[in-house]
Amino acid sequence: MPKISLNLPASFYGEEVRNDYKISADMKKVWAVELDLFKQLDQICKKHNITYYADGGTLLGAIRHHGFIPWDDDMDFIMLRSDFEKLCKVSSEFKEPYFFQTEETDPGSLRCHAQLRNSETTGILNFELSKKYPFNQGIFIDIFPLDGVPEDAKERSSFVKSLQKNKWKARDYYDYNHNFIPNIKVDNIYTLLKKGWYFTKKIKYKTLWFFYKENNPYYPAFKKSVVKYDDQNTKYVMDLALGLEDQVLYREDISTPVYLPFEMLKMPTPKNYNRILSVYYGDWHKMVKGENVHGGCVFDTEKPYTSYIN
Repeated sequence: MPKISLNLPASFYGEEVRNDYKISADMKKVWAVELDLFKQLDQICKKHNITYYADGGTLLGAIRHHGFIPWDDDMDFIMLRSDFEKLCKVSSEFKEPYFFQTEETDPGSLRCHAQLRNSETTGILNFELSKKYPFNQGIFIDIFPLDGVPEDAKERSSFVKSLQKNKWKARDYYDYNHNFIPNIKVDNIYTLLKKGWYFTKKIKYKTLWFFYKENNPYYPAFKKSVVKYDDQNTKYVMDLALGLEDQVLYREDISTPVYLPFEMLKMPTPKNYNRILSVYYGDWHKMVKGENVHGGCVFDTEKPYTSYIN
C-alpha cells in the first residue's frame, strides 16, 4: 500500500458487506487510493475556485449510499470546459506520486479527458494490459469536461459521431506507431545505416516520438472541434470524451455544488442530481449490480504500473 496523505481509520480497510455485496480488503485499498486522489483534486480546485461535481457512479454513490456503490471500483467527476482548462493550467501543482494525465502531459494516453493518477500503483484497463503502453497507468480518478452541444437531436448526433470518429482514428494512429515504428537509439544508428531500416527485439518502444506527436492529425482535430459550441451558452452539455449520445445534460443543472457525505469526506454534487441520475440510470433508486464502464481493471496497490509494462 503506497503512502497516501489521507488519514483513514484502520477499520476502513477491512473486508465488508454492503447491500449484500462483499467488498474485499484489496478493493478497500483501491478505494483508499482513489479517495486520496479525490482529496488532492478537491484541494487544488478549492484553491483556484474551480467548480466540479461528482458524476456517474460516484454521484449515485453519494446520493444513495453516502459513499462508494459497493460494486464500483472508480470515481468520476465532471466540470464545465472553462473550469477544466483552468485545472489543466495549474496541473503542475500536483506533485509526485500524483500525476495529472492528459494527452498534453502524457502523449499516447488519448483519453480525451483527464485522469489524476497515483504513479506508485497500478490501474490498467484489462483490454490495454497486453499492449504495454508506456504512459502512466497508476490507479486513477476520471475528470471529464462538459461541452456545449446542439439542441437539435439530429445535429447533435452528427456532431458527436464526427468527434468519436476522430477520437478512435487518433487511437488507431497511436497503436500503429506503438507497434510498428522502432526507436532509433545511438547504438543502433550504425547498424541501421549499414543494413537499412529494420525491426529487432532490441528496438523497443519509445518510438521516433516526433512522428506521433507532430503528425497525428486526429487528436488535434478532436480538440479543435469539441469546443465548437462552447461560446453559445447552449441549453445542453455533454461529456464528449465518452460521447454517449443518450447522456445529454441540462446546462442549468450544472450550477453551484452541494456537498454531501461520501465515506468520511464531503462530495460536491449538482443541485439537481435527480434529473442527471435519471438521464444516466432511469429509476436510479433501484439497486442494480453491474460492471463499471471500463470493462474491468487490473488493480495493484503494492506495485507500480511500470512493473506490469516493462
